[in-house]
Amino acid sequence: MLRQLFIGMVCVSVCAPECLGQTSAEQRLANVQGKVIEEMSRQGIRKVIVQLIGQNGDSHQEYTTATDVLGRFRVEGMMPGEYSVTVTRPGFVRANPKPEEESITVTAGQKLTGLVYKMQATGVITGKITEADGDPLQGVTVWVKRVGTNAAPAPGNGPTEGDAGEETTNDLGEYRIANLRGGQYIMQAQTHGRGPAPNPADKGKQKDPAVYALTYYPGTLEEKSASAVRVTPGATTIANFSMVTSESYRVSGTVKVAGNPQNMQMFLVSENGQTEAQQLGDGGKFEFRNILPGTYVAQIVDGGAAEAYTRMIGSPIVVSNSDVTGLQLEPVEGGTVSGKVRTEDGENLKWAELNINLRRVTDANEPPQMANVGAMGGNVNLNEDGSFVLKYVTGGTYQVELMTSPEQFQNYYVKSVMIDGREVVDTGFAVSGEMVLEVVMSAKAASVEGTVVDENGQAVAGATVVSLPSSGVLARPDSYQMQKADAAGHFLLRGMNPGAYVVVALQELQEDVRKPEFSQKYGERGASVDLDEGQRKTVVVNLQSEKQ
Repeated sequence: MLRQLFIGMVCVSVCAPECLGQTSAEQRLANVQGKVIEEMSRQGIRKVIVQLIGQNGDSHQEYTTATDVLGRFRVEGMMPGEYSVTVTRPGFVRANPKPEEESITVTAGQKLTGLVYKMQATGVITGKITEADGDPLQGVTVWVKRVGTNAAPAPGNGPTEGDAGEETTNDLGEYRIANLRGGQYIMQAQTHGRGPAPNPADKGKQKDPAVYALTYYPGTLEEKSASAVRVTPGATTIANFSMVTSESYRVSGTVKVAGNPQNMQMFLVSENGQTEAQQLGDGGKFEFRNILPGTYVAQIVDGGAAEAYTRMIGSPIVVSNSDVTGLQLEPVEGGTVSGKVRTEDGENLKWAELNINLRRVTDANEPPQMANVGAMGGNVNLNEDGSFVLKYVTGGTYQVELMTSPEQFQNYYVKSVMIDGREVVDTGFAVSGEMVLEVVMSAKAASVEGTVVDENGQAVAGATVVSLPSSGVLARPDSYQMQKADAAGHFLLRGMNPGAYVVVALQELQEDVRKPEFSQKYGERGASVDLDEGQRKTVVVNLQSEKQ
């Protein structure tokens, strides 16, 4: 017995450090529990994929699980740290989460419970695209965009989750676009240069060929004349319409480019987003057929370089009632923009979680599509030390915008952007050659909070609240903040630079808030507020009607 007891004591003394170490490691791990529910019914949703993706520098821990029949989920054995949260399931979309719901932070040994994430059942738009006489059209691209989203229509770029969708009609002219968030949608259909079969009665007559124009529902050439289609969560909406025809013309000429033109594509982009493309020929020659009347921006995409990049043609191409031939075009050369971001007090932040974007400043005389298609300066995540490099920036004037989702950056704003000792944070800067920026952030951003009310003084839930510079003149990107009011009509706009603003609330935002027309329409009806650095003010904002 003494021998057995001695052996047992030896085993304990040998194993104790290892066992204690294992227990200590287990004590550092965290557990997370929560539930995913349908927004309206509050019922749990089963088979939702829940992903927790680590944001802790190089560790990048990731945990995935699925909800049970009651919508519950549980993740055990998590390393401490900050995690972004995603919830996905076919037939549902995330229900407009607040910024603080996009991520969680777990500490060593924590039992985090009570998490609730809301989803909304998606709807469907289906229908048929036909010729004027009712015959079906196959191969038509149908694209929808939810009213209130700021993304410009861009067929071919793929859908934004829940807010846009794209499909092609089958041999019966039918299309079906699923997984759409509830709301109003603008629809457009495009065929890229196709037209109806020639009329035998026109044989031998000199006529410009007719082609199908980009057509908005329910059958109009202009977006402002389009009718919105209502999508109800969990339901199907039917939208049939016919394509409109228009006369078309040729656009031809030569582009002066360095390098092999056969590695390059030329794009013509209209004001409503219609895009035609072709490869350049020998000597940079091009010829587009079946081009509809309108004002076009041309861009050249060079795929032969180490990294494909875009160059813009400075002058717009106007097509009216005749062919446009003999054009001699030359792309505007851009450059490389590099630099470093720092805080004014030297604070060391998680720079890799910040994205720097160059937003193009559009001249009042330029076509509106210059602000969207191919004209952005690009964006990139900062390096760990706050440095960045943006290559092949298209020629133009740009302002700096810092974008992020983590909560820790919500109260910062861009205080200064210097180039060669010159301050350009408000004016922007013209890109040419090699340029180096010094970007300074301040933790003293201003903010506005308040409540949206209707004409009876009652709180309005779900309205979109935006800030506009009171001058009505296009300003720096962080002057245009936006948020949805919560169930109590409350909102909080953060990350604002000091200045004078008007705050506007709309039930459904249908316009680009950066355009002068928006400020002219709503600026005088918003709530005025003057903000100093680091100041927070409270306002009551009256809900505006789109029809006013």
